[in-house]
Amino acid sequence: MYRFARSAPLAVEEFADPGINHREGAPLSLGSAYLMLGMVAADECPPEILNVLDQLNPEKWYHGQLFETMINYFEDRDPALMMEIGRGIYYSLAVQFREMGLNTPTSMLVAMPDVWRTATRGASGEWRTTIVAAYHARVEVQQPYNCMFEQAAMEGVLQGLGARDVRITHEPCMRDGHAYCVFDIRWTEL
Repeated sequence: MYRFARSAPLAVEEFADPGINHREGAPLSLGSAYLMLGMVAADECPPEILNVLDQLNPEKWYHGQLFETMINYFEDRDPALMMEIGRGIYYSLAVQFREMGLNTPTSMLVAMPDVWRTATRGASGEWRTTIVAAYHARVEVQQPYNCMFEQAAMEGVLQGLGARDVRITHEPCMRDGHAYCVFDIRWTEL
């Protein structure tokens, strides 16, 4: 699997869309993901990140290392801030997910592997979801991006779709040398 450096120069290079089934080469992220980061975290971004965000096109693809470097900047500054940003970005996407017919936390979790494949390109890994019981899912995540950010993102999107009291246990974890992360997710609904 592809591995990112913890930090790298903030290089802006556009990539052609290799297609949803192209799962080799550098992981790519859609420019709209970066712009969501800028909207949610603008007040926390240093000038060099804001400068890069101003250069990005929401419809173009960029090397995932750029996103990883930005997220890791926030985590190094304050892990709680990075988690707050992850929750905020994906909470705000609930409207778009509802437009796609993903109206409940369970439907979102079931669709997450396909959503991941749609939102990324290259060797961006994969997500596998198992619905264990009502309001309980197990998600295996094997991907090169910051898994703590992905955990926060899951919490945010589920809250945006009506989940309450979201509890995520995150173990095993790739950061500890495991082949993939496991998010054991439990929630309630109104």
